[in-house]
Amino acid sequence: MLKIAHISDSHVNERFHPDHLPRLKTVLEHALYVQHADHIAFTGDITSNADERDLKACRELFKDLEILNAERLSLVIGNHDIFGGPHLADELLQFPGRCSNRDYVRHLNLFYDTFSETFAGSEGPGSSPFPYAKVLGNVAMIGLNSVARQSALRNPVGSNGEIADRELDELVMLLKDKEIKHCDHRIVMVHHHLFRRKDESKLHTPPETNVIVERIEQATLKLRGKRKFLKTMNAGNVGMVLHGHVHFTAEYSRKGIVCLNGGGAVYPVNPREELKYNLITIDKKTITQKVIVVNKEIVVKASELDRFGPEQSALTLVKAA
Repeated sequence: MLKIAHISDSHVNERFHPDHLPRLKTVLEHALYVQHADHIAFTGDITSNADERDLKACRELFKDLEILNAERLSLVIGNHDIFGGPHLADELLQFPGRCSNRDYVRHLNLFYDTFSETFAGSEGPGSSPFPYAKVLGNVAMIGLNSVARQSALRNPVGSNGEIADRELDELVMLLKDKEIKHCDHRIVMVHHHLFRRKDESKLHTPPETNVIVERIEQATLKLRGKRKFLKTMNAGNVGMVLHGHVHFTAEYSRKGIVCLNGGGAVYPVNPREELKYNLITIDKKTITQKVIVVNKEIVVKASELDRFGPEQSALTLVKAA
C-alpha cells in the first residue's frame, strides 16, 4: 500500500506571509505523522515571491522532516515560484513590467537547484528539469511545468499556464516508456487547473468579488491548450491529475480523468476555511482519494513518533529520451 499526500500553494514568504511556513509545517506533520503518508506531492507555488531565502526556508523544513529526497517528495513549479506576485497596492501597476523583466530560466534553475535531491529524470540546469517521472511501486508519478512565459497579451502577469510543445512531446515519450506502461496507475502533477471557470462554483464557495475582479481572474488564471493536454493524457492512460493554482481543495473529473486540487492546504481563498489536503491511497490496482481536514490539536511532534516512509527500493527513476 502507498499513501500520497497532495498539497499545493503554500505561498511561503517571510515578509508578507510569516505564518505560512508554520502552517506548511503543521500540514506536513499531519500528513506524515497522523495519516502516515509515504510520499508528498507538492504542485507548485511553494513560495509567494520567488525569493531565494523563502525557497531555502522550505528546503530546510523538508530536510528537517526527512523528506528531501526523491522517495519521499515530488515537486513541480508554480507561477509564483518564477514571477512572484504583487503584495502591496502600489505594486499592482508595476507588476506586469516586473514579469517582463524576469529571468525565467534563472528562476527555473534556482527552483531545481534548491530541491535537486527530489528530482528524477532531469539533466538539471542547462536543460529543463521537466518533465520527469519516477516509479513508486506500481505508481508512475510524472511532473510537468505548466508556467507559461510572460507575454504582454497572452500572459501579462505570469499567472496563465501552458504546457510547451517540447514538454508535451516528452510527456508522450514518457507515457510510452515500458516502465511507465507497466504501472497500474499513472499520476500527472501540474500547477495549473483543468476545470472550466464556469464550473468553479460547483466545487467550492468562492468569496464574493465584483464583476471587474472576476473578469480579470478569468483572463489571467487560464491553462491554455487544455484539450490537447487532456487528449495526450487519455492516450497515455493517465488516471489522475494533481494540481493547485486556485486556493481550495476539491475533486472533479475531466474527460474521465480524476482531478484533485490541493490549493487549499495552506492558504485557502476563504480565510475562514479549515486547512485541507488530499490523501491518495493505492492498494495494488485500487486507488482511492479523500480530503483530510487538518486538526492542529492532534499533530504530534516528529520527535515523538517513528519515521514512516515508502518501501525500500520502491523508487525507479525514468528519464525522457
